Parts: sequence; structure tokens; C-alpha cells
Amino acid sequence: MFDFPSFRAVLITALFTPVAGFAGQFVVELEAPFEAPSEALLQQAGVSIDETLSAGPDSYVVLTADDEDAVRDLFQVAAITPEKISEVLFINSPTVGGGQAAGAEPRDGHQVFVIERPIPGVGFFGLDKKEKISKGSNAAVAKLGDVIEWDHSYLTGEGTYCIYRADNPDTLREHGALAGAPIGKITPVSQKAN
Repeated sequence: MFDFPSFRAVLITALFTPVAGFAGQFVVELEAPFEAPSEALLQQAGVSIDETLSAGPDSYVVLTADDEDAVRDLFQVAAITPEKISEVLFINSPTVGGGQAAGAEPRDGHQVFVIERPIPGVGFFGLDKKEKISKGSNAAVAKLGDVIEWDHSYLTGEGTYCIYRADNPDTLREHGALAGAPIGKITPVSQKAN
């Protein structure tokens, strides 16, 4: 018998897991909002901008590049000093756990936040464990109601960068407690997907 939820999870893993020889994604932490290099410089480096999550002194940019060296080379030429570069090993979302995708825009009264969760090795967890994490987050969102929405999360070898929309940071902390997910730094950001 064909099991669509399992097929969907395998397909998501295949689409979002880096493969040797192919470009990968990288989350870059910055000390200031990201100033995009020129399109010519991006093309020359073989780097594309996927998403910017801008705040004052704490900002993030998600890039696709052949490898981390390409990102570092671009930043050196563009005179940008990254705080940290993390390779994305998986992108988790509500749909991985069978939930509904986030809306195209934040709800009225919601702010976009990046939550850093220190979960060593999370990007290497098996798909079953990633689905369980997604289901736990979905259940916590359902319990809290319209005051919170989970967009997606970038899983790395050191932890996650979770993109949530909520009415305030206390709601995010309550969600983390309900979902059993650790909360590191919470940063309100403006989000731009490319």
C-alpha cells in the first residue's frame, strides 16, 4: 500500500539535503543588516541569496553556494565580516510533520523572529526524529492558537535557526516549553525571501 506521508517526508529530505558535488545552503550570522553585494559579484562567486533576516546588530542571511569557501571568498571581496557560517543540513517545517505550511505573509500583530536552538547534531538526526520534532512543534502551535505560526527551520550540525511569527517573545518561550525545544537567542527580524 502506498504511504503518502512517508513518501512526502522522503521527498522533502531528498530535496533539502545537500549532496556532494552540488550547491548547499549556508546560514550566516552577521553583526549588522546584510548589504547584498552586486549581482555581478554574486554571479562571479557562484552564490545566490535565498533569504535575509535583518535586525540591528543581529542579522542573518541564507545563501546557496558550492561550499563554505565560496561564501567566505565572496564576503572577503565584499568586505563583509561574518560572525558565523553554518551549513544547512535539512530544512524542517510544519509540513514535514503533516501540518499546514505557514501563510505567505505574517498575520496581523505578528512579528517575525529567529530562534536559535542549541541542539548539537540536529541536522544529522534521522528523518523519523525530524518528523517527531515537526509534530511536536505543530502540536504546540495548535495549543497556543493564532498567536504563533511556524514558518520553517534551518537545521545544522550545531543547532537550528527557526523562523517563527508570533505576537511576542514570551509566546515563543511558551511554545518551546510545550514542544520540549530549547530556546537560545530570540531575534526580531524583517524577513525577505528571494
